[in-house]
Amino acid sequence: MKIKKGFILRDVGGKTYVVAVGELSKTFNGMVTLNETGKFLWQELEKGATKEELLVKMLSEFEGAEEETVKQDIDMFISKLEKDKVLE
Repeated sequence: MKIKKGFILRDVGGKTYVVAVGELSKTFNGMVTLNETGKFLWQELEKGATKEELLVKMLSEFEGAEEETVKQDIDMFISKLEKDKVLE
């Protein structure tokens, strides 16, 4: 999985936002606000991480996180991105 080209991630005033630029901005209106976990997942998806890789990296990055909870969070995040047509 990978984030489509045409999205940029920026930190502004302590918050993280994603906006569409160029041609993509004609069809994707608005912006996405991400928390720390969402930002981490987004950056890994920009690199083309798989669900399995996301799980391993999340469990490593966020000590004490429960595997089942992390799996559910990843699935919800990816589902939202797929619904919004953000992934290639």
